[in-house]
Amino acid sequence: MTVPERVCPLALIVDDDVIVRLFVREVLEQSGHEVCEAENGPQALERFIECRPDIVLLDIMMPGMDGFTACAKFRELVGGSRVPILIMTALDDTESIAKAYERGATDFITKPLNPTILSHRVKYMFRSSQTLEALRKSESRLGLAQRIAKIGNWEWRPDTNRFTASSELCRLIGIRPQDFGGTLDSFLHVVHAEDRERVDVALRQILTERKPCDIDHRIVLPHGADFAVHLQAEALFDEQSQALTIIGTAQDITDRKQSEREIYRLAYFDSLTGLANRVLFKDRLTQALAHAGRYHSTLAVLFLDLDRFKVINDTLGHNVGDLLLKQVAGRLTESVRHSDSVSRSVDKEENHSLARLGGDEFTVLLTNLRDVQDAGTVARRIVEAMANPFSIEGREIFVTISVGIAIFPVDGESIDALLKNADSAMYYAKEKGRNNFQFYSNNLNAAANDRLNLEGELRHAVERGEFVVFYQPQIDLREGKIVSAEALVRWQHPRRGLLRPEEFMQAALDTGLIRAIDEWVLRTACRHSQEWQQRGKIAVRISVNISNSLFHSDTLVSVVEQALGQTGVTPACLELELTESIVMRNVDASIAVLTTLRTMGVQLSIDDFGTGYSSLSYLHRLPINRVKIDQSFILEILTQTRPPMIVRAIIAMAHSLNLFVLAEGVEQESQRTTLIEEGCDYAQGHLFGRPMPADEFALMLQPTPLRKAS
Repeated sequence: MTVPERVCPLALIVDDDVIVRLFVREVLEQSGHEVCEAENGPQALERFIECRPDIVLLDIMMPGMDGFTACAKFRELVGGSRVPILIMTALDDTESIAKAYERGATDFITKPLNPTILSHRVKYMFRSSQTLEALRKSESRLGLAQRIAKIGNWEWRPDTNRFTASSELCRLIGIRPQDFGGTLDSFLHVVHAEDRERVDVALRQILTERKPCDIDHRIVLPHGADFAVHLQAEALFDEQSQALTIIGTAQDITDRKQSEREIYRLAYFDSLTGLANRVLFKDRLTQALAHAGRYHSTLAVLFLDLDRFKVINDTLGHNVGDLLLKQVAGRLTESVRHSDSVSRSVDKEENHSLARLGGDEFTVLLTNLRDVQDAGTVARRIVEAMANPFSIEGREIFVTISVGIAIFPVDGESIDALLKNADSAMYYAKEKGRNNFQFYSNNLNAAANDRLNLEGELRHAVERGEFVVFYQPQIDLREGKIVSAEALVRWQHPRRGLLRPEEFMQAALDTGLIRAIDEWVLRTACRHSQEWQQRGKIAVRISVNISNSLFHSDTLVSVVEQALGQTGVTPACLELELTESIVMRNVDASIAVLTTLRTMGVQLSIDDFGTGYSSLSYLHRLPINRVKIDQSFILEILTQTRPPMIVRAIIAMAHSLNLFVLAEGVEQESQRTTLIEEGCDYAQGHLFGRPMPADEFALMLQPTPLRKAS
C-alpha cells in the first residue's frame, strides 16, 4: 500500500497514560506534526499498519506488551525498519537503555518530559530520517541507473591498496561482493592478461602525472569469456595535493563495441564478399605509399577484372552472378594469401591487401616486394586460380580474369595514378586475349612476357628432352686422379642455345618443374655411369644435386632405387648432394631419409658447407660421407697470406667426424697447394676441368685395369 505524500509529518504516540499522550500531542502539534495515538502495544501495531507514521514515540512500561517488545514488532513490519522510534521512559539505567537499542530504538528520552527537548529531539530525528531515506532512494536510483547503463563504480586507496568494488561492478565481473579480494591486484586479476599492464600503468599515472584514466580494456569472466569495458578514473586530493583516493567507473561497452564493429564493417567492407571496399583499400594504399616513400621500398597495385562477367550476369541472373563473385573472392583470397612468400615481412603485418571496388572489379596491394617481377608471380597465381570451373546451383561456370599491374614509384606515386595505370594495364591484358596479366611499364611488360614465355618453354623442354647433363671432374688432391664428377644440368634451348642453370632454375622452382628435372638428371647420370663402365672406363662416383622439392617428397628413395635398378649402377657410384638448409628444414625426417639411402649404399654429401645453417650440433647425427667447402671460402685463399681460418676449421672438424672434404671453385695452383697442406681430400674447379658433355668427360677417365690371368 502506497502512503500519499503528507504536508505535515505524522507521529504515532504510544503510552498507556492518557495524560502523557495529551502532553506529547500538544507539543508535537505545536511543532507542526500530525498525531495519532495508541494506549498499548497491540493497538500501536494496528495503528502503525493503518497510518504508516513518520515517527513513533513509545513508552516502555505498558500492560500486556511492553515497549521493548512493541519496538521489536515495529521493526518486523513492512516499512518499519526505517521509521525512527523514540523511547519515552522513566527507566534510565544502563541495562534498560542497552535493551532499548537492541530491540531497534533510534533514541530515547527520559520522563518527566521537557517540551522543548522533546520538540527538538523529534525534529532532529525526523530530519535525520528524511536524510537517510533520501540517501537510500538516491543509492537505489544510482544502483538501478548503473544496472541499466551497465556501470560499476570503485574506489582505490593507494596508501593501503584497498580497492572497493560496488555490487554492480562485482556483478559485471561475475563474482559475489564477498568473494572480491579488496585490493588493486584483485581487480587487475580479472583484467585480460594482454591488457593488464596497460591498465595498471594508466591507474598509476593518475598518481605520478595526475593524468585522468580513460581507456578501454577487456574483463575475463570466471568461465573464460571476456567482454570490453570503458574505464574512467580520477583522483581526490587533500590540502597538500596528495592523492587520497582514486574514484573510478567501469562500464560494459560490449554492445557499443559490437555496434562500432558493425558500423566499421558497413563503412569499409563489401557486404557481398566480405572483402575490403574501395574506401578501405585507398586508406591502406595511402599508408603503404607513405611507408614505401619513407623507406624506398617497392609496392605493386594489381587491377583485376573478370572476363565476360556481364554475359554470365545477364544470362543466368544477378543471383548467380553474386554467388559467382563470392566464390571468386574466395579463390582470390587463397591466391593472395600466399603472396607473403614474395614479400618481406614488416612489423609482422600482412604484405598484401585484397579489395572489391565494385561489380566484378577487384584490386590487390602488394608491399615490400623483393623484385617487381614477383608481382607477376602473384598475378600468374591469380590467373591460374580461375582455371578450374565454379560450381553454382548445380551448374559448372567457367570464368577467366585479366590483371593489370602498376609498380610504385616507376608507374606512379599517387593513389589515382597507380589505380589508373593498373586499370590501363588490365585493359591491355584484355586486348591481348584476356586470361593473362600485363605490366603497365613496357620494359617490365617485356620482361614479364619473357619470363612467362620461358616458363612455357620450360614445360615443353621437359616433355621434349631438351636437357643435357654436363660433368665436372673431382680429383683426389694427393694422387691427382679423377675419382668422381658432379652432374650439372644444362638446357639446350632450340633458339637461345645452351642455357646454364642460373638462367632457368628459378623458373623451374616457381613452376614446380624442378622435381621432374632432378629425377631426369639422376636417371641420366646413372645411365652414363653404367655406359662408361661398359666402354671399359674405371668406375667413378657421380654426384647429383637434389632440390628441396625432391628431398622432402615421398618419392626420393623409390626414385633412387629405380634409377639404380634400371641401369645396374653400384650404389657406391652414386652420391647425392644436399645443401645445409634443405637438410635442416626438418632434421629428424631428414636423418630418417638419409639413413635409408646410406643403408642402400648411396654416398651422401653436404654442398656449400658453411653458408647455410651451419648447425654443428646436428652434423654428427647426419649419416653423410663428406662435406663440400663453398667456393667463396676457397676464393679467399688468393687474397690472404695464410689460409682462411674457416677453411682450416671445416677440414679439421670434418676429419674429426670421419668425413671427407671436397673444396669447390679451385682455379689457381696456389689454392691447390694450400688445400693439400691443410689436409683437404678432394677438389673440383676450372684448374682440373670445366663442366663438359658426357662423351668428353669419358675421354678423361682411365681404362679399367686388366686382371692378370690366374
